Amino acid sequence: MLDREETSSKNYANWFALYTLGKYSEDMLSLRISSIEFGKVLNISQQTASRRINDLEALEWIERTIEEKTQHIIITEKGINILLKTYENLKDILEKILIVGEVSAGIGEGGYYVAIKGYFDQFKSKLGFEPYKGTLNLKLNGIDLQILKELMKKISPIMIDGFEDQNRQYGPVNCYDVYISPLFERHNKIKAAILDIQRTHHKKNIIEILAQDYLRDYFNLKDGDKIVIKMNRIEQR
Repeated sequence: MLDREETSSKNYANWFALYTLGKYSEDMLSLRISSIEFGKVLNISQQTASRRINDLEALEWIERTIEEKTQHIIITEKGINILLKTYENLKDILEKILIVGEVSAGIGEGGYYVAIKGYFDQFKSKLGFEPYKGTLNLKLNGIDLQILKELMKKISPIMIDGFEDQNRQYGPVNCYDVYISPLFERHNKIKAAILDIQRTHHKKNIIEILAQDYLRDYFNLKDGDKIVIKMNRIEQR
């Protein structure tokens, strides 16, 4: 449990100093750096940088050994707990401001329909990629689902026409261009599409994502992992 004093507003500068040390540290969260170098990184004076290091040492967030003109700094277990707490807080914030879905087990329905030639050929020609014959199911909370639906209202969908074969009639499907990425690997994104299927056995808070690759393997996903959804084309109707 972290002490309130350690997470109070007066320690904001110390948190950022600790974060910076962690960012530039080597293995085992250690580094060698002088007060002058640390001041340049933080864009503060050498005196202020030295005071930051003294404060971190007093808080027991770091341990240091003076080595001639430099110092060997190691982030302690207490300091690591501070970084972990900051990570958890940022994670909570990010999940509130991004559209985030949780990977959920499917029932094979998406894969069945994608593989049907009448749908598959249209997905291939209209979405700009040859889709994997299966979909990734993402579970959205109420707020994320509401935001996503509002965004979809502002976008002209890619229309997949309905058709009829010798067995049955298949309805139209609206598709929406998106980019998706793991929550903490935003740079690792891939083009995909939301399939807005009107007749489905899924719950209303489940959306189906179609892509060229098998997404569970591509991102090394398991149930419960978080995926960020970014609409690709937002244009007023």
